[in-house]
Amino acid sequence: MELRHLRYFMAVATHGSVAEAARKMNVAQPALSRQIHDLEEHLGTSLFQRTTKGTSLTGAGRQFLIDVTRLMGELDEAKERALNVGSGQSGTLRIGVSPYHTSHPELLRRLRKFRDTYPEITVVLEPGVSMKQPTLIKEGKLDGGIMSLRDPGDTQLDSINILRVGLVLVFASDHRFALHPPTRLSELKDDPCVWFPRPRSPVYYDYIMAQCELGGLTPKHIFVSGDVGTRLGMVAIGMGYTVISEATRYNCPAGLVLHRHSDLPNTYNIEFAFRRNDASPLLRLFIRAMEE
Repeated sequence: MELRHLRYFMAVATHGSVAEAARKMNVAQPALSRQIHDLEEHLGTSLFQRTTKGTSLTGAGRQFLIDVTRLMGELDEAKERALNVGSGQSGTLRIGVSPYHTSHPELLRRLRKFRDTYPEITVVLEPGVSMKQPTLIKEGKLDGGIMSLRDPGDTQLDSINILRVGLVLVFASDHRFALHPPTRLSELKDDPCVWFPRPRSPVYYDYIMAQCELGGLTPKHIFVSGDVGTRLGMVAIGMGYTVISEATRYNCPAGLVLHRHSDLPNTYNIEFAFRRNDASPLLRLFIRAMEE
């Protein structure tokens, strides 16, 4: 049974005559009659009662018409959805995003503008550390990822830069450096530092350590937590200070003070990475929105 059988059946059912249906569809009447006969043989039941005055639907034919009408409507909708996805007008994008960046107002502005411009495209944000996102993108589990400090030698991914950020010191609001940060970073050498385990994000860990050491500080790691929210909470209750991306300031709980410091002058890119040569129209629209 093919789609043409269903279209011929609907035409005969609509016009009540094989001759009239054949004329409307510009098909030879014997050929149309044969198609209807083949369909009935395939189904194993008669769909029409044939008289000298024309044709009328049997009980089976009436039920088949209901089902075929619904099916053809669904096929038309499926075709429209496929065309919309193919042209980038609708569909779903799965985008990874580092927890450090989820609340940055500039990123949220671009996401909101994309949603307003393309309301039929669903963007699913998947929280994940930068280290894990490249693998998920290459495996096709993500269409792209908002991340930082990825391996620059990875030739399977392309990227665009969307933000540039630095590092900040974070203290509890009652810390001695809350109002006025230390003149030199080395003044924190004996203070407990709330850190995170290196395996969680080796590149980011090494970058922060290198920046601190360039500023004359080797942090005294006392408390270790992998989750940025937990680390900030530990700082807020006075368990030490920490060093984080300034993009995280928008995720901070109450009771914290953030300071840029002249001994931490360098900045780095937050980028949107995606599979090289991915021709998805939806992805291209998203890249364009992230570039604005």
